[in-house]
Amino acid sequence: MTLAPPPALVPLIAVAPVAIVLSLIITPIATRLAWALGYLDHPEARKLHTSATALLGGLGILVAAVLAALAGGILHLDRWPVREYPLLSGAMVALLIGLWDDRFGMHPLLKLIGQGLAVVLFLASGAIPDFHVGPLFNVGATVLVTVALMNATNFLDNMNGMVGGLSAIALTAFAWGSASRGATNVAVVQLALAGACAGFLPYNFPRARIFLGDAGSLFLGYSLAASAALAFMGGPQGWGQIGPVIVLGYPAFDMIFVVATRRREGRKVSQGGKDHTNHRLASLIKCPKRTVLLLWLLGAVLSASGLAVQSLNRPLPALLMSALWLGLFLMAGRRLSSVPIETSPPPPTKS
Repeated sequence: MTLAPPPALVPLIAVAPVAIVLSLIITPIATRLAWALGYLDHPEARKLHTSATALLGGLGILVAAVLAALAGGILHLDRWPVREYPLLSGAMVALLIGLWDDRFGMHPLLKLIGQGLAVVLFLASGAIPDFHVGPLFNVGATVLVTVALMNATNFLDNMNGMVGGLSAIALTAFAWGSASRGATNVAVVQLALAGACAGFLPYNFPRARIFLGDAGSLFLGYSLAASAALAFMGGPQGWGQIGPVIVLGYPAFDMIFVVATRRREGRKVSQGGKDHTNHRLASLIKCPKRTVLLLWLLGAVLSASGLAVQSLNRPLPALLMSALWLGLFLMAGRRLSSVPIETSPPPPTKS
């Protein structure tokens, strides 16, 4: 695996533009459908928007990605490194959980059970990385990481363009890695998802006419977890396996930061608030738009770092890059934790 464009990626690149065009066409349809069905996000104290906004962006991304993947020739999935139907079924479960929550609301425990079902299907696909500790640890760690990443992505969907842009960048990086190791079908699906996210952004950033909703954020979180697991399993074994972790460094950092600060301050982890790292950064630089652009750049640098570590697959680069990013995140966490925040009461139950 090298950082030069993989030859296998070249004939697949057209999938992303197709997905972008399809997403540009489908997202306005999803917006109208959301208004017709009542899938709307109404303003609250803990939210940044001031008017009701459509919530079916995640569904639009899924439809655009599926059509683009089919156009890219993903009609035979027998070359996937895992059993594809349980893996795809898990993605659908994540989407359906979010659709129900977006429209009717869902108790956190019930939502967690639904995520557990998605993870069971994830495990049934065979996407269980080997951490060289034992089968029980492998399963437990996979469950923990998948659920955590789904929720981290859901948590981070709090500012226009944030999750859509970061997902497009990370999925492009994972597609690069998939093509490098010859997993072309996986790369096509990842490129289709990345393109669909990019096509969604003009309707979501800087001004939002539609949101991802929980359906979109949980679905994309699941997709990122699946991509990371496949990269961990199929990429270079050894020190290179740190690469996929670095690619997803920012969502992990934000979730750890929010959980730690809320616990320290005696607040419920599930209680919303403008206390995420991007909220605090926006308070410092006084511009949500520049905040999102800066974090997209961070996501791109993390992705390049992860691909480099995976490509080199040597201890020194892996340890140096890990130490560098860990140090930067620790310094950023310390600085951001001192930024004043706005807290809010728990959101009302949807009806």
